[in-house]
Amino acid sequence: MKKIHYSWVIVGVSCVIIAMTYGIINNCFGQFIKPICSDMGFTRQQMGMNQTIISIIGIGFGLIWGTISKCINLHRWMCSAAVLLPVCFFSYSFATNLLEFYCITVVLSVVFYFISSMLFTYIVGNWFVSKRGIALGLASMGSGIGAMIMNTTIHYLIMSYGWRIAYQASAVIMFITIVPLTFFFLRVHPRDMGLRPYGAEELAGSDKQIVCFEGYAYKEVIRMPLFYLVGVVSITEVMSICVFYQTVSPHLSDMGYTSSFAATMTSVTMGTMALGKVVLGRLFDLFGVRKTAVMACGCTLLGLFGMIFCTSKSALILIILGVSLGCSFGAVCMPIIVQNTFGMKDYNTIYGVLSACTGVGSALAPMFSGWTFDSCGSYIPIYITAACVVGCGIVILWKTLPDKDASCKYKW
Repeated sequence: MKKIHYSWVIVGVSCVIIAMTYGIINNCFGQFIKPICSDMGFTRQQMGMNQTIISIIGIGFGLIWGTISKCINLHRWMCSAAVLLPVCFFSYSFATNLLEFYCITVVLSVVFYFISSMLFTYIVGNWFVSKRGIALGLASMGSGIGAMIMNTTIHYLIMSYGWRIAYQASAVIMFITIVPLTFFFLRVHPRDMGLRPYGAEELAGSDKQIVCFEGYAYKEVIRMPLFYLVGVVSITEVMSICVFYQTVSPHLSDMGYTSSFAATMTSVTMGTMALGKVVLGRLFDLFGVRKTAVMACGCTLLGLFGMIFCTSKSALILIILGVSLGCSFGAVCMPIIVQNTFGMKDYNTIYGVLSACTGVGSALAPMFSGWTFDSCGSYIPIYITAACVVGCGIVILWKTLPDKDASCKYKW
């Protein structure tokens, strides 16, 4: 029986850690919006600022990540973050005013980005030469799995015991899962275990191996128009995506569905997102960067239409489709676009800057969606705007992304 390469263990560990960090902190945020606003008297825009703070700090982290990664022992820092992150999340249960929420969010955000999905795209990229797309998809599906499990769990805890107990219980679950996995199973490089990346043997001596791991230097990439176009599209696409999936639960509840159905629907969409990330990763391996990225954005567009017309039960299918494939753009599309188009030579710096761009989109989304609801009493106007933005992004990606990966030579 052939021994399983440890790279697949890394994928499994990454999946679970992402599920219990990103899946809870980002993808379950919607469950807390209405109960906290009702209990504390906050507006939805004020509550949404917590997500904006996380995104803003993520922007700064992305910009300096390339430099930081060269100066630290990444595994040790991730171990520290695994301990501190649940403590920060637990602290939300003691907040008594808006300022305290914001202060906790600032500290949590700094810790969060040292064990965030951005780092796992780098780690998984180190462990794979071939099948990198499906490996990143499997690892990234953790955010959907975590959200699918925890949205329902958190909703039950809030309804039964209140939002403070929900924060405490979620933090405990986070701690007992991510700490042992990070300390004992996670490794940043194959060389840390005396191994070679998955697929290195099959591609030994080929041009593809060299390009996949060398690629372009950052100083070369910043002279490419494609780099800036991808940055602009990442801002607009991620903003539209966040406007979409972060408001599924409150929007369905506002449109007449019960809170239980809205929570269940959110869990279902997050579960399909988990599957969608694997499918999307496989599609990248099969069809390349351009076609798959455009396909993902097209699904986001359909999902936005589903939110606009959600009073029709059939439109709920579009929402599920939109979350499953469309909302995987930032988690799966962006790292694969960077790795397959620009290579791994300066991945941390290149992806860090583009990740900062996605952070701008994430920061703007709750501000715009909260302001729209507070002003109009509905999220529908922001959904219409986001649909127009996504449509423009589809055209830009189709016209600018290369049709083949970095193993080919391009003329820029």
